Amino acid sequence: MVAATEHTLPDGSLIDCMNPGETEIIYREIFDEKVYARHGIVVGDGDTVLDIGANIGLFALFVSRSGARAKLFCFEPAPATFAALKRNVARHNLANVRLFQAGIAGSRGEAVLQFMPNFTVSSTFRPDDSAEQAERNEQFTINAIATSPNRLVAAGFRLLPSAAQRAIARAVMRAYAKRVAVTCPLLSVSDVIGEEGLERIDLLKVDAEGVEDEILAGIAPEHWPLIRQVTVEVHRGPEQLAAVERLLQSHGFTTVTEASPASPAEPMVYARRTE
Repeated sequence: MVAATEHTLPDGSLIDCMNPGETEIIYREIFDEKVYARHGIVVGDGDTVLDIGANIGLFALFVSRSGARAKLFCFEPAPATFAALKRNVARHNLANVRLFQAGIAGSRGEAVLQFMPNFTVSSTFRPDDSAEQAERNEQFTINAIATSPNRLVAAGFRLLPSAAQRAIARAVMRAYAKRVAVTCPLLSVSDVIGEEGLERIDLLKVDAEGVEDEILAGIAPEHWPLIRQVTVEVHRGPEQLAAVERLLQSHGFTTVTEASPASPAEPMVYARRTE
């Protein structure tokens, strides 16, 4: 198992994490840029939240610190990352959090996760080695370095010509490219609704590195009316984005799409029920 390490967040909190560098990126996305809570997406007292792609639990910590006494169901398939998630939930006394060491997909089963120990947030059940995905990953890496909390690094990088930035980004990507195949159990959203007896999902947060369309397509028709808000990060280009938007709109949601602050090539979709 890949070992976790303790890390101090910018707000002074101590957590277990897989890699401090990626943890800083996730923290900035969730706490500073509020990437999962824009365009009217809110979590209130008593709300039920499904956190698909929970990683080490920073979104659960964000919801807790927002003051909302919400019930969170957190799903993380990678064993090493799940172990850090479990420790963080205990460390910060997140009493209203349920943890599931499983991935969410279109149906129950199991699948091979390509776990990336050097950059766990990019672990995926649907690896994509296409030129288009490589370009999106490169843009993510350039943006991450250019907005690094190390101001000297960020400022120096931004002064470089584009070709040099791209060359550095590709070198960083190679350093973080290691994959380890891990077989993980899968559930669908509808499995969770049925087995947990959920009567309502106030926020369905999906950040699943390329299987977002499969996750949403696997929700049974009778369960869609239970879902009030959805936030999805889309990782696989314009076709997947269009499919996600169409599906949400067909089930009565009004959607807003914008570029992710951390990765302009991977848009966020915010969906709310039309009142």
